[in-house]
Amino acid sequence: MPEPLSQRLSEIVSADADIAAKSPDLRALGDIRLMRLEDGPGRGQRMLLARNAAGIGFEIAVDRGFDLSALSLGQVQLGWHSQNQMRFPTQLPSSEDGYGFLRNFDGFLVTCGLSYYGPPRQAAGDTMVSPHRLQRDYPQHGEIASLPARLVGYGLDPDAGVIFAEGVVRQSGVFGDVLELHRRIDLGLYDRTITIADRVVNCGFNPAPHALLYHCNFGYPLLDATTELTGAFGDFAARFAALPPRPRPETREIVDHLQLPPDERGDLVVGLRNPAIGIGVELAYRQAQLPSLLVWRSYQSGVFALGIEPGTALPRIEDGNLVTETIEPRGSRDYVLAITVTDGG
Repeated sequence: MPEPLSQRLSEIVSADADIAAKSPDLRALGDIRLMRLEDGPGRGQRMLLARNAAGIGFEIAVDRGFDLSALSLGQVQLGWHSQNQMRFPTQLPSSEDGYGFLRNFDGFLVTCGLSYYGPPRQAAGDTMVSPHRLQRDYPQHGEIASLPARLVGYGLDPDAGVIFAEGVVRQSGVFGDVLELHRRIDLGLYDRTITIADRVVNCGFNPAPHALLYHCNFGYPLLDATTELTGAFGDFAARFAALPPRPRPETREIVDHLQLPPDERGDLVVGLRNPAIGIGVELAYRQAQLPSLLVWRSYQSGVFALGIEPGTALPRIEDGNLVTETIEPRGSRDYVLAITVTDGG
């Protein structure tokens, strides 16, 4: 297969030693801009729009968990875009018996947590910390994706050749946990890999429950009947192929919980590709940080999505109590997720 035009251009430009003289502010090669939506269900929210010389584009929903709401290669959208159309303000996740998440759910990356992810559940509250809450409600996939961020900074670093954005999202309540997500997103000027570096900080003075899920969602045209799984999926790739992605009105969603062995370095690389369009996406992360992997297949007509979702240990309820990881007072946990777009088959 011939070398893609975008790849040839990025190789030529990256090798050009006189680039500063030809593009004084580098906007010919890459850019990141802060904008505000002015129409539709998402009106009023802040968005960061970025692109680089390798043809990678992404959007950051600043007011919705600082998530990557869109990912593209050239003009081809790779993520999933739901019928919710990035609504803003977001609906309370606790509404509709804990299913308010489904009114907001949209975009390529939807971060779930920071205390819990999974279906809506109830568990005993910590009455030593919060005497008013004998029972605690955990809405579907937590709260963080519905909360606005404090924008720390963004730009194009000409010396490092990196497009970057940083934000902090706080999840808190009086007599409750105070957790912060500190996120930095990087994309090299000539690279196909976006790196998300997260630190979750317990800003409180008591141990806090903690769970985190990277709900990475793919849609048409990357998702289609010819799509196949790649990387460390093992036997699950054959199970996936046995039910090709085709939209049907009556199709129910399927969620599989996988625990895959890492490579010799402790890493996991999983992804998908569609040979018909010659594009794929890979997710790379440390298995010790994110030991759980969920695969969400939702092929219902009008939804048609595939989620590949690395996460911390799956939360569960035992004897009425939530069992999950905890972060000690003033402690933190670090996570890194690398997202690589491939082409050429």
